[in-house]
Amino acid sequence: MSRKEPIYQTILSALILELNTNHFRKNDPFYSESELRKKYQVSSTTVVRVLNMLADQGYIYRIQGKGSFVSKFNRGTAVRITDTHTYDVDEEQVAILVANQTTLLPTRAKFTAESTTWYLERLREIRHAPFEFSQSWYLATLIPATAMKKLRAVHSIYALIRKHAQLDLSRQPFEQEYAATCVPNQRIADYLHVSLDTMVIKIERWVFQGEETLEYTVSYMLPNYFGLALTSDSKSVDPNRIR
Repeated sequence: MSRKEPIYQTILSALILELNTNHFRKNDPFYSESELRKKYQVSSTTVVRVLNMLADQGYIYRIQGKGSFVSKFNRGTAVRITDTHTYDVDEEQVAILVANQTTLLPTRAKFTAESTTWYLERLREIRHAPFEFSQSWYLATLIPATAMKKLRAVHSIYALIRKHAQLDLSRQPFEQEYAATCVPNQRIADYLHVSLDTMVIKIERWVFQGEETLEYTVSYMLPNYFGLALTSDSKSVDPNRIR
């Protein structure tokens, strides 16, 4: 005989389902404690537990004395992310500063212990003004060693990999994380022509093929060159079908 689901879990699942429809929009007031008590005929303790769980999972945020509000993005909504460059990409110049197979892999790289990789350092510029420094590790089989002997002739690593390995990295599954931080060391600050306490956007990117990691890149970009646009892919829902 299966164990009956706890009432708080049933309520939590129902509210998450409701939050992931178009019934609520970002920053809308959420149900009050009294409304939820009446809606589900449960105690204040159960309601508070459910609201706290919704807040912990990022679905709502709570303001003391004002109530609960729907978070900016519903957790179950598909979102399309697009780079919105503040510069003309046709004017971008990329210089490979370092290329070797000896630089150790960082722990966050997600390569297997036996992986052999190429390590690259690159600097991006617009009209001779540097704006992004990158450190990358690529699976060694993707890049021909002969190409790394003439770094000035390499303008795009992705184009080189596409030609050599017949693989388009831009179409592979990936993960990407963003964080605002200070320049990590003086060397990178010198490359970007900024002081060590300058705020930059740190971008970490992992590219995969199946269970195998193909690329790990850490970039530091000046914030005035950074931009993202987020749009929801969710479709409208007939309000009469909700509840």
